[in-house]
Amino acid sequence: MDQPDPARPSVVPDRTCRALAGLLLATAAAAAIAAAAEHYPSRPVTIVVSFPPGAATDISARVAANAMSETLGQKVMVYNRDGASGVIGTDHVAKSAPDGYTTLWGSSALTISASIAAKLPYDPRRDFLPVGLFTRIPFLLVVHPSVPVKTVKELVTLAKANPGKLNYGSSGHNAFNHLGVELLKLKTGVKLMHIPYRGAAPMSADLLAGQVDLAITGPTTAAPHMDRGRLRAIAVTSRERSATFAALPTMMEAGVPDYEFTQWYGLMAPAKTPREAIDRLNAALRKAVADPLAQKRMAGEAGVLVSTTPEEFTAFVHADIDDKAKLVKAIGAQP
Repeated sequence: MDQPDPARPSVVPDRTCRALAGLLLATAAAAAIAAAAEHYPSRPVTIVVSFPPGAATDISARVAANAMSETLGQKVMVYNRDGASGVIGTDHVAKSAPDGYTTLWGSSALTISASIAAKLPYDPRRDFLPVGLFTRIPFLLVVHPSVPVKTVKELVTLAKANPGKLNYGSSGHNAFNHLGVELLKLKTGVKLMHIPYRGAAPMSADLLAGQVDLAITGPTTAAPHMDRGRLRAIAVTSRERSATFAALPTMMEAGVPDYEFTQWYGLMAPAKTPREAIDRLNAALRKAVADPLAQKRMAGEAGVLVSTTPEEFTAFVHADIDDKAKLVKAIGAQP
């Protein structure tokens, strides 16, 4: 058998060199992220909002960002990257460096898209680390004044006596307010005709004009018209009564069993973000929840601020994905 020549240098195969180089680069990158986490944050943090400016998603993110900036000692900036019902901005964060400097303002849209979209470029469970919940906002069940009902019970009675004759509007197929009414139909057995619109504004215009009989809509959209008698609110969609609309019963108080359907907003980070960064962000967010100015600002949106640990928020998000999937399957919603 031939023996190796000691005078001749050994040769390492190219693929072995490449594998070793890749391992060293990955190790170095992981070490750099870990080292940076020890001094986190050393530069501004970005919260990506995957919807346009001005809506409750954007407003709540800016309220949280302002309060978090003081705690973190670095500017927390809000960056709107909208499109494709929130998918574009969400995907941007999913593929960002997991260093704690690019985060996502998560919302109910994330859990709805997980059940509705035929295919997503990210996995809502696998590709994100939930940092903390910030607020939950109840919606209102409203009717046009021409509809002769003042309670949910009266609405259900009228709808059952006239199956399919009452209609409801939404801002589009599979939108939050569409699924909210579908849940009501599922719980009560009523038949209502769905009129989907290309957004909340045209739906609201037809609701005010009496072309639409009823809808589930956001509190800041409905409140001005309730005061003028142009809309009649008959229930809130939260489990507890809203301090902003204290006179309105919850759906469950009004006789709809186990009904809860609220918008939520919270902070999320890309998967593999160091735990040190997650903990710092969570602490800053929880301090924002306790901030009187933040509470006052979100009260104007009828929002209830909520403080959670990352683990509690993770369980909440995953449970919401499961709940939305069950609802979508039950009503036969299509992508």
